Amino acid sequence: MKINTSLLSVILLVGGSGSRFSSLNEPPKQLSKLNNDYILMHIIKYLNRYGLNHFILPLGYKKNFFKKFFYSKKNIKKYKLNLLNKNFNNKNLKKNKINISLFDAGKNTNKMKRVIKSLKYIIDDDLLIVYGDDLSNIKINEILRKYIYFKKKKAIATTYKKRSQYGHVILNKKGFVKKFIEKPVFSNPINIGNYLINSSLIKRFKSNKEIESSFLPKLTKKGLLVSYEHKGYFYSINDKKELIAAKKKLRNM
Repeated sequence: MKINTSLLSVILLVGGSGSRFSSLNEPPKQLSKLNNDYILMHIIKYLNRYGLNHFILPLGYKKNFFKKFFYSKKNIKKYKLNLLNKNFNNKNLKKNKINISLFDAGKNTNKMKRVIKSLKYIIDDDLLIVYGDDLSNIKINEILRKYIYFKKKKAIATTYKKRSQYGHVILNKKGFVKKFIEKPVFSNPINIGNYLINSSLIKRFKSNKEIESSFLPKLTKKGLLVSYEHKGYFYSINDKKELIAAKKKLRNM
């Protein structure tokens, strides 16, 4: 069993308001510069190295900023973009370009609804769901290997062992400090998204509620969710302070 990555669609979740990062009349965080390029293009170009070249963007808030960026003749040439229309077929896909499907998913849609609406644009039954404001160097080939091992019948969620940003204090029963631990690794890993999944599972367990609060717990209850532990870098850009920190750590990007 093998997966042709050129037929694996990527749903990039970018339609949120991003209110912690900027106001509604300002560009979205995904189109903010991180050193040598935009956050969103860092993500797309990294995934493209693994042969992934179809990206679906379910737009919501700030959709005009995304449309302006992707329909710019300068960016189409610079990034070798191929913008697909709603009724595209496989013949419209170009192997030597980055194929983009943009559509308006609506402002009042959570991530789960945006994923469901994106299914009409996927190329094949298997797909990758990626948060559009998270930067990492996840090894896609290893996730695919694990996905194939389970015969594509289970979803893969990427996890990461994150360190606390604080020093932790261990106390005894009388309140005396027994031990001080500087920025320890949390005992349980965090979920960093990057869900590799078959669309049949989405259709079967879809919900009006959020991905993390309803959909993933349903998969977990049925024993259909497997983790892949990422051991590289991971930066979630929720506000400008986190963007500055990522810029310092990823100077070569």
